[in-house]
Amino acid sequence: MVRGTLKLAALAASMLAPAAVLAEGQSVGLKVGALGLGVEYTYAFTERIAVRGALFGSELGVDVEESGIDYEADVVWDSISAGVDFHPLKSALRLSAGFLKNDNRLELFSQPTGSVTIGDEPYTPAEIGTLRGDVGFDDTSTYFGIGWDWSRDERIFGMSLDLGVVDQGDASVTLRGTGLLFDDPAFLQDLDAEIADIEDEVDLDVVPFLTLGFQFRF
Repeated sequence: MVRGTLKLAALAASMLAPAAVLAEGQSVGLKVGALGLGVEYTYAFTERIAVRGALFGSELGVDVEESGIDYEADVVWDSISAGVDFHPLKSALRLSAGFLKNDNRLELFSQPTGSVTIGDEPYTPAEIGTLRGDVGFDDTSTYFGIGWDWSRDERIFGMSLDLGVVDQGDASVTLRGTGLLFDDPAFLQDLDAEIADIEDEVDLDVVPFLTLGFQFRF
């Protein structure tokens, strides 16, 4: 009877051990870096393989100039990531690959106070009105990186660092005016030339990133 009880206890322990390991391999974290501010969840299947999902979002205003036109630009980080981590040495070091549901973009705004040239033609502020536009990228992007998750060496709290690149495709630009010529064919053709200039200048198809994380493991 005692022997049977011991065998049953050993079997139960062997079944519960993987669940305990997996529980210890879960973490949530706060992220900050070139993808914006974010929250992240990690689940370790084994000592070498884990999956991660994260939500990023933040905004930064900057001033830019293109083809003689001054724009107020909001840099908007808005993405959801999902990927796989491989820990080749069963240590903090990890190699990562995954996808972004990518709505990262630049939101453009310009309200000229004097005549400006769009395409090859000069236009007055009344003819232009307000220029508004967006610089966007592919809806789905891939990323590759290398990083370190030092929370694997801690019981509760640790830090992480990731370096990598995001392939988000060529820039896609929209631009429109609200002035007297907002639907004039010649004005729209000149706006297309301005759009082409912006697309040529924006070189963000493959961008590097660095993110620092603060991880809570449970």
